[in-house]
Amino acid sequence: MVIITKKLMYLTVTAPLGRPEAFLIPEMNCLAAHGVDLTIIPVRPAGSLAHKDGNGPFLKTIVSGPWSLAVWRSTVTWLLRAPLQVAGLLCLLLKGGSFTNKVKNLLLLPKGMFIAEKVQSLGITHIHAHWASTPSTCALVASALTGVGWSFTAHRWDIKNNNLLPEKVRRCSFVRVISSRGLKQVTKIIGREEERKRVILSPLGVDVPPELPQKRRPGRGKPIIGAVGSLTAVKGHRYLLHACRLLADRGVDFRCLIVGDGPERGSLSRLADRLKLGGIVFLVGALSHDRVLRMLRSGIFNLLAHPSVETPGGAHEGVPVAVMESMAGGVPVVVTGTGSVTDLVDHDTGVIVPPENPSALALAIESLLSDPDRARALAIAAHRRVGEKFELSANVHVLLGMMDVIP
Repeated sequence: MVIITKKLMYLTVTAPLGRPEAFLIPEMNCLAAHGVDLTIIPVRPAGSLAHKDGNGPFLKTIVSGPWSLAVWRSTVTWLLRAPLQVAGLLCLLLKGGSFTNKVKNLLLLPKGMFIAEKVQSLGITHIHAHWASTPSTCALVASALTGVGWSFTAHRWDIKNNNLLPEKVRRCSFVRVISSRGLKQVTKIIGREEERKRVILSPLGVDVPPELPQKRRPGRGKPIIGAVGSLTAVKGHRYLLHACRLLADRGVDFRCLIVGDGPERGSLSRLADRLKLGGIVFLVGALSHDRVLRMLRSGIFNLLAHPSVETPGGAHEGVPVAVMESMAGGVPVVVTGTGSVTDLVDHDTGVIVPPENPSALALAIESLLSDPDRARALAIAAHRRVGEKFELSANVHVLLGMMDVIP
């Protein structure tokens, strides 16, 4: 039996509040399941507690706005206690690169001091921030004021944003990146060989059933195509809608459920109307993580389509958790070879099509729907791969080892 002797603090943007960081929830739950004494502080809390699939870590969430009375009290305390340190941090945060980064850093300096006070009062022994952006800025401030070690996970856009990234790497215990592309980007930005050793590739994970889930409704009813993810441009949902129109025109009888919400919902709804996809495509909105998992493992979906793109602004897909969970749940996947998707899916574990190509997407979907034996073979191989490389508990154990939380 592992005995956890240290206390861990997680810094997020909003999680576990709201839905934008729902993909972090399984990792938090798994940390609690490992017996970690975990405290979570959202840097910019917004929304209500939307995630009901785990109670452990959320009982220790500290919610305080960036400019709340408690934050300003902590600011005054640190200004009186360590004025020179605060002044030094102020100068450092002004080196944050872009004007936007500098403004964000300065606005969140008080929140960093509030976090530092909580680190001391709770006896926290390690701070871990998700994102190389403002959460890691707050972690840097809290660590500098308290002397407690810290680390952070870098994802996608936050790497390109480069908010003090070389300085953060120099000061932290380690940097965790979740994709091979992220690893290349971070090491290129920081440059120095001795600091590159702090950058470690350790992907997010998902719960993987030991056996491939059995489908509850094989061969019954119309086939259902699933798409799970935030409704943002990078997810490429508009190309899926065009592919659905092509499939319907070919006489394929199917339904498509798009699960998620986001800024693209209005435009996607209008596009579906223009393409006359009523009764075929359904934008069902955001669902709880627990409900999505049940859907993926129940046999509702014949396949999952994830047509990610790279936007003109350079936004790209990471290693998509929705695809990972689909593979773990025995759902065949059709993806595009963008971002870091190919860290997860290859031609033995799914179907990869070019991005922004509705014709290729429709052809791949039709091919899998018409060949259940091939779909099942891909699902078996995908389940095996996720179990070997992306199993949540194993990856969390590695992360805890890097944090020196496990004795």
